[in-house]
Amino acid sequence: MLTAGEVAAYRRTDVARLWSADTAGEPFAPVPGQPGLWRLGKRGDGSCGFLSPAGLCRIHEELGASRKPLACRMFPFRLHASQGAPLLTTSFSCPTVVANTGAPLGSQLEDLKALRRSWQDAWPEAPKPLQWIAGRSIEGGTVGTIRTLLLRLLETPGEDGSPDLRASVARIADRLEDWTRYRVLELEPGAFAEYVELTGRHAAGSARAVPPRAPSVVARWLFRGFLLAVVAARVQAGGPRRGLRFGLRWRLTRLALHLHGLWPATEGVNLAAARRARLDFGDPSLHGLVHHYLRSSLETLPTGRRPVVDEIAYAFATLNAGTALAAMRAPAQGRGHITAGALAAGIAEAADLAHAESGLLGSLLQSLAGGVEALHAFASGRLL
Repeated sequence: MLTAGEVAAYRRTDVARLWSADTAGEPFAPVPGQPGLWRLGKRGDGSCGFLSPAGLCRIHEELGASRKPLACRMFPFRLHASQGAPLLTTSFSCPTVVANTGAPLGSQLEDLKALRRSWQDAWPEAPKPLQWIAGRSIEGGTVGTIRTLLLRLLETPGEDGSPDLRASVARIADRLEDWTRYRVLELEPGAFAEYVELTGRHAAGSARAVPPRAPSVVARWLFRGFLLAVVAARVQAGGPRRGLRFGLRWRLTRLALHLHGLWPATEGVNLAAARRARLDFGDPSLHGLVHHYLRSSLETLPTGRRPVVDEIAYAFATLNAGTALAAMRAPAQGRGHITAGALAAGIAEAADLAHAESGLLGSLLQSLAGGVEALHAFASGRLL
């Protein structure tokens, strides 16, 4: 997205000269239905028209990093208007974030503060009321307690004393199911906070394992819809952006039919391969990657963009989709198991859709995430 001020400044300095000569259309296009908002024009394959043949930003190369659009400078960070201090999160659609590499955030504080000020000036946003589930408000202090307890559960070792992510997630799913029961939701805020703390402390201090259970049949079908949305985004990005696009529509139809068991593998999606490949947490690199993803997802609760339970479910649906994508690529790599590199790429691809938290697509994705069932799918290892 671009502000009208950015577009005016680019036109004054003739930034359009950096626009790719082989790109049709305009370098800056107004956003339909959003007066005053613009966006960078795209090539036919969906890539930015200001990219050089080497995949680098021409605006950055010619004019410096500070002249790039604010939205581009902000990536992979995301600012959330919260009821306390503004919350800054990182996007797992960035491979560096998935790999937990790059400059430590502590070394970027001054740059991040400057970005925050610029972003708040350009895109002012009022904090939204916190919700536990849709229609049920929750106090910030209670969310803080929940965040602490869930992180403790994540670190709870398995029965043999070694780290066991699946067992930890089964414990988290058990707590979320309890805390979203009708009778618990009917408690007054103070009583709800007390109940959460007491039961959460007991669960975190208990050696009793929670037996994982497979997700429901409905949840597995919903997840196929979530996976379809992820892969469809990739297919559409590489297809034509104008005209009737019959070829693209047929590719998406075949993809949907395969996910319903009515068509052979297509577009790199192979359900049979996904079911065969193993995610072995005995591999330290895989364990570290998934642990980093889950810890980061829980530590940044709540963003206020979705109800808290929905945020957690969406994080697991994204992880599950990334795992499925990595599993589908294992046979092509001549492997029967998932590698850390393939899983990192899968998570980054699946996380691209995390920015769609509003509108019809956002609502659809939240429904397809499957709620707490997404956690059961991960804990049991039965995604599809």
